[in-house]
Amino acid sequence: MIQSVIATAQEESIYLPAMAQIIKVRHMTQLEKLFTLQLPGGRSLGNAPGQFVEVSLMGIGEAPISISSSPSRSNGVFELCVRRMGDLTNALHQLEAGDAVGVRGPFGHGFPIEKMKGKDILFAAGGLGLAPLR
Repeated sequence: MIQSVIATAQEESIYLPAMAQIIKVRHMTQLEKLFTLQLPGGRSLGNAPGQFVEVSLMGIGEAPISISSSPSRSNGVFELCVRRMGDLTNALHQLEAGDAVGVRGPFGHGFPIEKMKGKDILFAAGGLGLAPLR
């Protein structure tokens, strides 16, 4: 009974993390890894291009991470490119496929896709900001 109450609350509140399973981890560089995650039941993250999620690990903390995958090609999974920089990202880099992390969101306004249709646009990114723009 309590599990169904928790599951319902997580689906209804962006303030409670859902436990996402790590499906795949790809080494990109010595500092960056690409994590493929899946929410419970394979439900969609429901994000727009340019949004981010809060990733949490119990006992360590929470950090905002940009969503690196296209929402139109989600197939029930999403990707996060994470640079190892601090406590949370160092701990995240120790995880493997099958492990779980807390995810809240998506947050942010995203890109105004409808306003951009039919126009020439230029995106400029630095550092790790390039991964979400792909």
